[in-house]
Amino acid sequence: MFLRKTILMVCIMLVSAYANAQTITVRGNVSDNTGPLMGVTVLVQGTETLSTTDLDGNYSIQAPANATLSFSSLGYRTVAVPVNGRARINVVMEEEALLLQDLVVVGFGVQKKENLTGAVSSVDIEKTLTARPIADVGRGLQGTTPGLSIVVGSGEVGSDPLIKIRGQYASIQGSSTPLILMDNVEIPSIQMVNPDDIESISVLKDAASASIYGSKAAFGVILITTKKGARTEKVHVTYSGNVAFQNPSKKFVMGGVDALEYTVTAAERIGTTTPVGAFWLIDREGYNKAVAWQQTYGSSVKPGDPMVYGRDWYVNANNQKIGVRTYEPYQYMLSEWAPSHLHNLSVNGKAGRTDFNVSLGFLDQNGMMKTAQHDDFRRWNGSVRLNTQVNKWLKIHAGAMYSKRDKRYAYATNSSTADVWYYMFRWGPTFPWEPEDNGKVTRNPVYETSAANTAHRTTNYTSFNAGLTITPVKNWDILLDYTHANQEYIINTPGYSFTAGNTWSSPIARLNPDGTRMYVNSAGEKVSSSDPGAMPAYQLDYYNYTAPGGNPDHIYRYAENSMRNTVNLTSNYLWEVNENNTLNILAGMSAVTYDEAAHWAQKTTLIDITNPQFSLANGTQTCGGYEAWESQLGFFARLNYNYAEKYLLEANIRYDGTSKFPTHLQWRWYPSFSAGWRVMQEPWMQWAKPVISSLKLRGSWGSIGDQTVSNALYVPTMSSTTSLWLQGGSKMVFYGTPAAVSAAITWQDITSMDFGFDARFFNSALGITFDWFQRDTKNMIVPSEGIPPTYGTGAPRGNFGSLRTRGWEITLDFGHVFSNGLVLNALVTLSDATTKITKYGSTTSIDDWYVGKTYGEIWGYETDRLYQKEDFVYDGTGNLVTITSQDGYVVYQTVDGITQGRLQNSSNFKFGPGDVKFKDQNGDGIINPGSRLTDDHGDLKVIGNSTPRYEYGFRLGAEFRGFDLQVFFQGVGKRELWGNSSMTIAGYNSADGAMAQAIAGDFWREDRTGAFYPRPYNNANSNNTNNMQIQTRYLLDMSYLRMKNLTLGYSLPAQWMRKVNISKLRIYASLENFLTFDNLRGLPIDPEEVAGYSIYNTSNYNSSRTGVGAPTFKTASVGIQINF
Repeated sequence: MFLRKTILMVCIMLVSAYANAQTITVRGNVSDNTGPLMGVTVLVQGTETLSTTDLDGNYSIQAPANATLSFSSLGYRTVAVPVNGRARINVVMEEEALLLQDLVVVGFGVQKKENLTGAVSSVDIEKTLTARPIADVGRGLQGTTPGLSIVVGSGEVGSDPLIKIRGQYASIQGSSTPLILMDNVEIPSIQMVNPDDIESISVLKDAASASIYGSKAAFGVILITTKKGARTEKVHVTYSGNVAFQNPSKKFVMGGVDALEYTVTAAERIGTTTPVGAFWLIDREGYNKAVAWQQTYGSSVKPGDPMVYGRDWYVNANNQKIGVRTYEPYQYMLSEWAPSHLHNLSVNGKAGRTDFNVSLGFLDQNGMMKTAQHDDFRRWNGSVRLNTQVNKWLKIHAGAMYSKRDKRYAYATNSSTADVWYYMFRWGPTFPWEPEDNGKVTRNPVYETSAANTAHRTTNYTSFNAGLTITPVKNWDILLDYTHANQEYIINTPGYSFTAGNTWSSPIARLNPDGTRMYVNSAGEKVSSSDPGAMPAYQLDYYNYTAPGGNPDHIYRYAENSMRNTVNLTSNYLWEVNENNTLNILAGMSAVTYDEAAHWAQKTTLIDITNPQFSLANGTQTCGGYEAWESQLGFFARLNYNYAEKYLLEANIRYDGTSKFPTHLQWRWYPSFSAGWRVMQEPWMQWAKPVISSLKLRGSWGSIGDQTVSNALYVPTMSSTTSLWLQGGSKMVFYGTPAAVSAAITWQDITSMDFGFDARFFNSALGITFDWFQRDTKNMIVPSEGIPPTYGTGAPRGNFGSLRTRGWEITLDFGHVFSNGLVLNALVTLSDATTKITKYGSTTSIDDWYVGKTYGEIWGYETDRLYQKEDFVYDGTGNLVTITSQDGYVVYQTVDGITQGRLQNSSNFKFGPGDVKFKDQNGDGIINPGSRLTDDHGDLKVIGNSTPRYEYGFRLGAEFRGFDLQVFFQGVGKRELWGNSSMTIAGYNSADGAMAQAIAGDFWREDRTGAFYPRPYNNANSNNTNNMQIQTRYLLDMSYLRMKNLTLGYSLPAQWMRKVNISKLRIYASLENFLTFDNLRGLPIDPEEVAGYSIYNTSNYNSSRTGVGAPTFKTASVGIQINF
């Protein structure tokens, strides 16, 4: 029996051995995520038998049934697959670029993510930029990276987003913006980069990671690496395009008849019963007629219907215009679903030792102003890059880039502090937006923007790059790179001279064709003068109301040219000392020169307003210009040490020079250090796997010099002015007092410290990254103390101040592939930072930079509630009792005895029923601000902060059977703002008349005592007076949650696409900014709005009125992505 079993076993083993030794033919297909791969090497491991894939990715090879096949191709991870007797094996290969999640681009090199010791974040390009349609990279990055703050401060198409890294403020005199590099070369705007050209984006946030780039990297670096040529002998063609439609992100509801009631009530409060307002007046009679008009004509008279005298307006006995028809500016000025389209085309490939990448892009994005002949932003992009491996030790590269950006808009005024949007939100609801019924246009933003000529702001950027890489021996690379960039910025504003019925002036009598006076009834119908209710008709005075040579009767042109030359030379050597010790040594230099020149000219009084040219104007011609230059030179070195993949150390040293400071103060040394410990590589931590897949602790310290200040700080310049006085027939020129300067002014020093950890759990499915950081600006340039007002000029600036920013960041990411092919991924980011003054001088004023001040803090009063009638004392006739308060103010007597006389800032204002009651913080019975000092601030306290706090974003994604779904939310957890406009401040200027409906419909009346806003009063363009002292009740809560993107896509099956030689075809639909959740109580402003910021004026646009500008928009789009 035993012998029989033994013989049977031997036979089975012999048959099995024969079968395994049998050679079979194995066929299959090799592809990546874009489609079939040609030229992949298929090797039978342990033999010299090999094959390669054909054009369609197919292969065929003879191999033993028990062999292992190896699939390899340059740029892809090698895949080993056991045959196991199978006749068909298909393989999907993964690109090395996609594996870096494992690699991160850092200064002048790349590092394994697991070995990073500095604070560096890498952006998932596929999910952040490629999978969704975006107009520019900046907006696409919003909310994706902790510590990277991106604010879309203006809805004007073409405007740059505001970008900061780790805090909003870092220097009083200098800049706080990060350095933006594309392929290690500075670019002036992230707008010029085509999103489809980007291979990777790294954000360098601490000195240890950013210091390699020197002084311009003091506040972080956004490092963009563009796509290079293909890795295989194949040409790839990619096209992406979308069509989008844009609509204002929220409806701007302005007050109608309720606003008229507010204006009238505010006037009557101070005893004014005569008509009030600006140009179009209102009184109680007019208000009642406006209410009646709304009831009679509100549903029948539509936008587009002309303005009719008698029905829509009338003239009183004092020849004053009284409007009764109300208009909604939103309906006249804002475009509904403005179209835009975006197209990108790229071709990359490889032939022999040369690879290339060529890309083209075009964006045409319409703005929100529907009346303008052109209101849009267009961008053209083009780039080409070549790389050639000349031999085993020499590689050369070259490239060129072109970007043109053109912003077109209606040139109705030369003012950027009061443009058409300003006036749209200034005048009351009866200000006419329609032509008269005689067919003549009227003076208003609709007419002026539709008649105005089109202005251009054009930026042309060109760069040329060339370089070489020498590899003398293995692991040693010497890189020399030169880039020349030229930017041309042109403003061309052809003016106009307006002729219309002047809504700003007195009306004139309207006559019949025979010259007799026309009469109309209350419906605006022409009647006989003897008919009941007949009134003499009026019309607006129609004439050319632009004074000769006045605004904007001129032609103006501004031309600026800037050139930047950048040379980078680096030597990088990887020394693998032994199995456990590795050194990476980098040394190099960087030189940058920058030259800028500008010229402008203007000539007034246009001869032909339809063809504005300098040769067709005969008024005054003026001109001016300037030139500026600067340069930086830096030498640097970096040492990376890795012991057994466990203990990591990095040290940097930088020696920087700049032309901005005196010769003897131009050079400084700046060191930085970082270290990391990969805890899970320790043998005694293996018990925690796979729950804890990896854990790295890291820390860094470093310093960088900052020289982002004016290059004239140490030069005692004098300003010159041309006087109107004549001397010998010529105008006199006189000069101001020379500026006082400090000869010792030098670098601001930025020192940062960072501690964090990176951890992954559950076989790396869940990741957590956390950082705590501190950044100090030392030797900050501030004015010196002790200079008397009689000195004659401003105090000299010197390195006398300091400030500190502290914050933290956290990132959570999750990804999992289920057995049925469902892919889920998620990303959550959250960060916070605050900045405090640590040194400035001896001031203790809360309105100055006192030591301990938190940047952005808002001092104000804490609101108790609105006063009611029962809060006051009345005399026997029912009148309010007037007393003199302890601090000497005449006030109405209150039951609780607390007085607010100090806050009565107008002679005709006293706090009474319906007004704001403030809390007595110090219990002295008097509400006042004390001396406005840190040790005597009365009842004031810090009530908020205008800087964004707790910035966050979260993205959820899923993929299944060709479908992909992504939703991305972004928001700010805390930000306060004190408003400065009629849309945010009750009674800001009720005489002008415009106000938000949220205010106009919710103010205190005796029959509406639970209203949110106080009893009406005209504050005459003040945002901090009487009832509207800075306070908690009306402080704007600018926190928000916004659905930035929702995208649903579908990729057609690969087997279908191969039949038409298409690697991949994806179609998608997307929504941008479609949902916003805020706490603004219906006020018509966007929570991201930054007052005073626009493409036209970055510091005082529209006099910094809150919410007064082009509205932000939401977008719906459909698109297609094709790979050939």
